[in-house]
Amino acid sequence: MRNLGSSIEFREQPWPAIAARLHGVLDDSATYEPVLDIVDSVIAFEAEALLAGTTSMFDLVVTPKPITPPPVDVVVVRSLYGRITIEHISHTGRNDRIERPAQEGVALFWRFMIEKFVHPTPTGAPPDQEIP
Repeated sequence: MRNLGSSIEFREQPWPAIAARLHGVLDDSATYEPVLDIVDSVIAFEAEALLAGTTSMFDLVVTPKPITPPPVDVVVVRSLYGRITIEHISHTGRNDRIERPAQEGVALFWRFMIEKFVHPTPTGAPPDQEIP
C-alpha cells in the first residue's frame, strides 16, 4: 500500500458498493466493525461527492475528489484486535499514522478527513491556512 501514492491510478468504487461488499463479507466479524461504521458514516453524511473510496482486502482506502493523476495522497483505514489504525500516505513523504481503540474509529476518521482532505472553511483552505 505504501507505493499507492507513487504510480498507481486510484480506482474508485461507489460507496454503496463498498458498503454492500464489506457488510456481506465482514458483518459477522466484530474485528472489522469500525471500518463498516466509517463506510456507513460517509454515506450517512452524504460525503460521496467529496471523498472517493476503494478497498484492499479488508482495508478502506480514501482520497479526495476530484481524483488527481498519480501520485495520489490516500488515507488507509485498518481495524484489527480492537484497534483502529488510520494512516495518511502522502506523495510528499509527510505520512501520518495514528492508532486508537476501535470505538474511536468514526471520529478519528473524520478528524483525518478534515485535516487532510475536506477543509470546512469558507475558501476550502486548510484551517491553518485560511486568510481572514
